[in-house]
This record gives sequence, structure tokens and C-alpha cells, in this order.
Amino acid sequence: MTPQAALLDAQAALQAEAEERRRLEMIIDGTGMGSWEWNCRTDQMQVNERWAQIVGYTREELAPITADTFLQLAHPDDVAQSNALLREHLAGRSAQYESLCRMRHKDGRWIWVQDRGRVYECDAQGRPLRMAGAHADVSDLQNARQDAADTRQRLQAVVDASDEVAVIATDVHGVVNLFNSGAQKLLGYTPEEVIGRVNPGLFHDPHEMHDYLQPEADADGRVPTVFEALTARAATGTWSHQWTFVRKDGEHRQVRLSISPLNGGDGQRMGYVGMAVDLTPLLEVREQAHLAAEKFAGAFNSAALGMALVSLEGRWLDVNDALCGILGYTRAELLEIDFQTLTYPDDLDADLAMVQDLLAGRRDHYHMTKRYLGKGGHLVWGRLSVSLVRAPHGEPLHFVSQIQDITAQHQSGQQLRESAQRTRVTLDAVADMVLSLDLRGRIEYANAAASRALAGEGAASFTGSQIQDVVELTTEYAPRSPLELEVLLDPDSNAVDLHSDLLLSVGAHLLPVDLTRAWLRDDEGEINGAVWVIRDVTQQRARQREARHLAEVDPLTELTNRRGFEAHLQQAITRVARTGQSASLMFIDLDNFKPINDNHGHLAGDAMLWAVANALRHGVRDSDIVARLGGDEFAVILAGCSLRRARRIGTDLLHSLQVLTIPWDTTRLGVGASIGIAAIHGGTSVDAAVAAADAQCYRAKALGRNNVQVEDPVHGGPDPLDSPDDGGSE
Repeated sequence: MTPQAALLDAQAALQAEAEERRRLEMIIDGTGMGSWEWNCRTDQMQVNERWAQIVGYTREELAPITADTFLQLAHPDDVAQSNALLREHLAGRSAQYESLCRMRHKDGRWIWVQDRGRVYECDAQGRPLRMAGAHADVSDLQNARQDAADTRQRLQAVVDASDEVAVIATDVHGVVNLFNSGAQKLLGYTPEEVIGRVNPGLFHDPHEMHDYLQPEADADGRVPTVFEALTARAATGTWSHQWTFVRKDGEHRQVRLSISPLNGGDGQRMGYVGMAVDLTPLLEVREQAHLAAEKFAGAFNSAALGMALVSLEGRWLDVNDALCGILGYTRAELLEIDFQTLTYPDDLDADLAMVQDLLAGRRDHYHMTKRYLGKGGHLVWGRLSVSLVRAPHGEPLHFVSQIQDITAQHQSGQQLRESAQRTRVTLDAVADMVLSLDLRGRIEYANAAASRALAGEGAASFTGSQIQDVVELTTEYAPRSPLELEVLLDPDSNAVDLHSDLLLSVGAHLLPVDLTRAWLRDDEGEINGAVWVIRDVTQQRARQREARHLAEVDPLTELTNRRGFEAHLQQAITRVARTGQSASLMFIDLDNFKPINDNHGHLAGDAMLWAVANALRHGVRDSDIVARLGGDEFAVILAGCSLRRARRIGTDLLHSLQVLTIPWDTTRLGVGASIGIAAIHGGTSVDAAVAAADAQCYRAKALGRNNVQVEDPVHGGPDPLDSPDDGGSE
């Protein structure tokens, strides 16, 4: 071959090689993948433009490109694994290098990259010389995988954590294959007792289901099974119904059961899932709430103060006659108006700010003086007290407002300036105590009512005296701790607003009072004194206590009801956290009580509940709180009582209930009890404390009833059942 021919062949070969390389690059570009070649000896890399685009750069921006370029872009948590996989391949222990890692995009986000490559050239000793591979952006795929995994985890967590919802799943034949902790709590069975062996028809009340299934019989008289009948209802979608479930221990619970079909990805029916919510406590609470509402309505309508129930949006939900008289509207007219419309514009922002503090939980109640627009256009000054009613789980429901007409008291300051003599005559005729003071606390005027109450009939005038020498104010919460009266003379202080339970010391007596302040100003508008109006609210406080009593006392047994019990339990938890003093919680569930109601009627049951309540009341200390939680369930909060002492008390109560009988017709009726006791720990929640004692009560029932079970000691701590009693803890 001539040199010229050889040169032509070489040029043709180079052209063919270039064409092949161009074709390969077009194929790679068409796949959207980034290609790379790595010289293992020099550490230099060649990449295509797509390789750089995947991470948001151009090749020029990344140049010079080496293995360090990859390490700088890779996520620090992924570098070690990627290097380990690369070493495995370079050592010949893997057919190719393949790594999934994160790389930082130019805009700062992390993208997922699938990196594959292999050695294609080695030296005579088999050591790698060159390696090539490709990058692919798999962020969408990886994110989709992560979303799917997160979804599976969330769904599994929901099922596992649904302690208040029973979740039971079956196959198409009715065999249970899922039984969560909520189902275990509701029905009393363990998953091992149910999964794979039990048809869910076992959980239904047989009498209720018999009546339900009879109309479903076919022409041959065959009655479908519970599973067949209920799943037929849910064949095309979710079906819900209220049923009676029977627990393993025989107790009946009212539930709302929703059944849904389960289909596979191919649309084939896989089974069914049922979700049951225990309605029993709700139904009991509704009944108790109905009774409490009737009693509250009586106190509400007969109150001398203006009272209103107000929606979260500000509309009047209900008003009493006193409020109608204060504002001059009829009840029907007020129910068509919101409180914002009747509030004097200059006072609205302050009122709404207080409302927001209530809703946000920054305060439990608030007091303020504000102006209302009466129906006739006249201005009404009111002393407003507002509290927020919340649902058991904390959701706001509505406001309760008390409005005292203080128009006369407010105008007293102006009347003083206009005509001192006329004001004195007027104020002497007022039953409220009225004092005028300067800002140093010197009494400049006292009306006749104040003189009689604070100095006695016929006593010398105490005008000119210091207020702290004449008046001592304290509170029902801390009756032995007098308030600092200097603070009450500070115009910027809200000390009065912080105390709705003021007491005035009159001789040896403490008189419930309300204190209203009005500020006196000089000609330049500067505050130079104050007028105090002290009102005797003995009857008002008595009515308020009666209203609270009606709301927190069980009407049948006259024990604390569940609402009052939860408030006392929260106080006990706070006291334990503050003092470290031990305390115990006892749950008592009567045994064999239902037959009394069934065989002798509810009057007999009520008589037995009254007798049990009386036995419990006399079986504990005066400082202990005895409550009826509903039905035949009772609880006792034992303040300052260790578990060891609580066991003795529980044993004594159990014996008292064992021997307790009441005469009824020609026989005597008796019951037993299952008692569970747990320690009250500081920092825990009311629900957690209740659950601990309730668990011991269930254990007592499971062990044959008519016994006392006490919570095991905290792991690693002293055993309160074995250690000697602390004399200061009981």
C-alpha cells in the first residue's frame, strides 16, 4: 500500500471514529443523561454539557473538572458510601460502579443523581487507567418513592396511634387481619385472640343483631351472618351505623361503626375495614350536660346582674331579664344584634383585644369598664366580666358575660367636680361605700355608708386618714394576705381587674365586695385623685357559688361530678409538682350493679348509688375528693397519700362496700367493687393520671373483681408499697 493510500485510510478511519463519537454523543444527549470519563492516573475528567446542566452549571463554570468537582457537589452524608462503592469497583470486586447520591444544584437545592460507570481500560498489571459512566437526574423518582414511603409510614402511624378509634380489617371471608390498640381498648381482646380466628360478628350484641337480621332473610328463610349483612351495605362505599358492642368482659358500649371496602390496585376486592368510635362517654356527658344546663338556666335567668351567652363571633346567644333592663332592649331585639354594635366605638378596640387574649389562652377571664349604647341613645357604663367556655379538649365554645350597670358610680366623679355639696348629699344616700382619695392614699371624703362600715355608727370621721389605716382588702384565694393599697392608687395598674374575689375586712368579718375606681383630673387633665366605690356583693357571690356548685356536683349523689373532678385532679397534679408531696388516685367500678337496675328498677339503682356515695364519703378524710364520674363509676383523689396508705384505704372501702346492703321490697340489695389505684405525678396530664388508675381498675376486674389493684412502683425508684410511710405525706 502506498503512503498516500495509507494516509487516506487513516483519514477515513479518523472520520469514521469522529462520526461514531458524534453519533454516540447524540444518543446520549437524546437520553438526557450526563456522560463522564475519568483518567484514574491524572484525576482529570471530561463531561458532556448535560452533566453540568443537571447541577445547574455550564462546563466552563465548573472547569477544571476533576474527581474533586464531584466531591464538592455531593452531599456530605453520601460521599463515604459513594467512595466505598467506587473502591469496590476499582478493586475488581464489583462488575460496575453504581451510586445514588444527592448533589447540590447551583440554586442551592439538593437533587438526586443516579451515577453508573465502569473501568474500560487497564494497564498491563490490571490497574485501572480509564473509567466512563453516566449521570441521570432521578429527583422526581426518588421524591415519589420518599412520598410513598412517608405516606405508608403516616398511615401505619395513624393506625398504630389510633388509641381512641378501633380499627378492624378483614379479608373477604370475614377473617380479621388487623386489630389495632384502639380496638383492644374498646373490646378488651388482645390481637392474638382475634387476628386470623374471629369473625367480627362476635363483637355485636346478639339480641340487637337478631332483630336487625331477621328482615334480611331470603326466600328460603336463611338469615345472613353479621359479616355478610354489614359488608353488603358497604359493597359500593363507606356505610356507617350506630351499634351496641359487647366487650370481652360482657360490658356493653355504644359505638359508631363505619365500614369501607378495600380494593387492590387491580380493582379486586381484598377485604373490608371497620372503624368504631366509642359513643358511650359522649352519650353520658350529653345526659349530664342536659341536667346541668337546666340548673344553670335557673341561676342565669334569676341573676340580678346582666348576664349573656355570646358566640365567638360576638352575637348574643342568650340574655337574661336584667341585661334587657340595663340596655333597654327586649330579649328578641338583643338576639338580633352583636355586642360590637352596642359597644361605644372608643371602647371597642380594647374589648376586642381582651377577647383575642381569651381565645389565645393568654388569660382565663377579663374585666373592664366600658360604655354601651342603650336603645334610647343614652350611654350606659358597665362593669364587664367575661370568661370563655371551652370543650373538654380545649376548643372554644362561647363566652359568658356579666354586666353590672355602673353608670351611677362612673358619673360620681363628674358630679363631685360640678357640685361637691350635691354629690355628698347624693352619695350619703347610696348604699355603696364611696371614698375619695388623693394619689398618696389620703382620704378626702367618705360617704355615710363607708363611715358606718369602716368606723362604726357614730364614730369620728376618718377624713384625712391614710387609706391603709382604715381599709384592708384581701381575696378569697388568700384571705390572710392583704393587698398593697398603693398599687390600687396607680392609674396604670390593673390590680383590680386581676381580682374578682375581693374581701373587705370589717371588724372580725370578711365582707365580699367589688371595687370600682374612677379617676379625678385637674383643669389640665392630669389625674390628681381617685374615687373608690366599694359594693357589698355578698348575695351575688353566693349566687355565683351556687351556680358553680350546680355545675360541678352530681345531683343524685351530691358528690363532685366529672367536671369538678377534673378541676380538682388538675389542682392535685399542680400541688404535687410544686411541693413534691405524694398523692394517689383511686378508681372504683361497682360490681353486680347492673342486675339491680335490671331486676329492681332504676329507683333501686339510684338508692344503691346514694348508699355507695355515702359509704365512700365517710370512708375517706374530709380533705379527700370523692367524685361520681358517671353510671356506677366513682373516683377518689387522695391528697398527701402514698400508694401504701392508699391501698389500706382502698381495702377498707372495699370491705365497707362488701357489707353494704339496702332494704328493697322484701330483700336486701348489695354490690361489690373493683378498685384501681395509681400515683399522681407532678407534670403529668389529667388524661394520663386517669388512664393509670383506670388501667388498675380494669386489672382488678380481670382478676375476678371485688379486689384492689395498685400501680407498680416506678422502675428504679423506691417502692412506695414497701417503704415506711412518710409522716408528712399522709
